[in-house]
Amino acid sequence: MDSRTYVIVNTSDLILLNYDQLLTTSIETTIQNVSGDKAIVKYTGDIPSTISSLSEKTLYTHEEIIPIVESSEWKSEPSPP
Repeated sequence: MDSRTYVIVNTSDLILLNYDQLLTTSIETTIQNVSGDKAIVKYTGDIPSTISSLSEKTLYTHEEIIPIVESSEWKSEPSPP
């Protein structure tokens, strides 16, 4: 079982995060949605203060985040040849 917690945050909040408290190491390593307004970061254990201080965030388990990142909001369809 994966003990990671995944958090969807606004991309505008990415500069506020302390990446030393997260498994995600930098803004560049976040997963961002197609429109670029949301991003996913992850951590293990108790919620880090860098996440709890955000006003807008949604927490997910590994099982919950998979269908989200596989949706069209997060995964662009390849262009036809």
